[in-house]
Amino acid sequence: MSTSANGGRGDSALIHKSIEALLAAYPGEGKANNIIRRLAREKVAYAKEHLWSGPPFCPKEFTSLFGYKCQEVSHDIVGDGRILLGRDGRFKIEYRDGHLPERQRFTIFHEFAHTLFPDFPQYLPQYYASQKNNPDPVKEFERLCDFGASEMLFPLEEFTSDLTKLKHLGIEAVHQLRERYKASIEATIYRIMFVESAVGFASVFLTDQRGTNAGYGPLWVKYSNKNALFNGYVPSGITPPSSSVTVQCFRKNLATTDAVKETWWINGKPRSWLVQAARLPTISGDANYPKVVALVFPASYAKTRETGE
Repeated sequence: MSTSANGGRGDSALIHKSIEALLAAYPGEGKANNIIRRLAREKVAYAKEHLWSGPPFCPKEFTSLFGYKCQEVSHDIVGDGRILLGRDGRFKIEYRDGHLPERQRFTIFHEFAHTLFPDFPQYLPQYYASQKNNPDPVKEFERLCDFGASEMLFPLEEFTSDLTKLKHLGIEAVHQLRERYKASIEATIYRIMFVESAVGFASVFLTDQRGTNAGYGPLWVKYSNKNALFNGYVPSGITPPSSSVTVQCFRKNLATTDAVKETWWINGKPRSWLVQAARLPTISGDANYPKVVALVFPASYAKTRETGE
């Protein structure tokens, strides 16, 4: 038996070897996600000492400070990016052309996050791949790399300061922050979810791919996440009400909707929330990427909040 990625005990066969190596290298810390976030912040601090600044924070400048090259490529690299040893003996990050710039930026940081694991040279090339058939240990490993990437794309000091200045938390705030940091809607939402300590909310990503889902659609919940302050959850596979702003956003191709109080049925019980939706960009080559995201707040959430200024 060995320590699992979240600090518990688990079957070592279910733990990625790189996570085991990380936990073994820092035996006193216990949780792999905390270790990765700390190591990423240390890299950020080093880069800032060497005049790396933002927002937005440039991933190419960042990686160059640690001796890594970045190269946009058109050949097949399986996923969005990879890190490998070049012919000149230097590590190189390759990322796919034709993708949205904000996605490329996150990919570069994600690939660099592989270097935070003490055994990473043993498993080159490491792909930024999210295939459905990836085993759970690989998914957990990639998720940890996403945590590291988020710490570098949205350095904690600057992002916390920007977030606390906002008078209202909603899609408008997401757009404001993502434009400031040159990031995707999804990455920005997840960073807000991690940093926000005053407002409970959930993010719900919806797809128009019925698959094995029940109900008539046209949207189904693909996955959802929440911060620690949000009471309740939104399970995958359910259908939002036909009158929901999520459906309006999808059918009318709206960039953003107003926030509206809605009642969703969860496991046969009504739950009333304040819901606001935004259309997600089309991702080339990924028809299964969600079409709409909704921010879900308690029904009592106020229009404005204290900013601490």
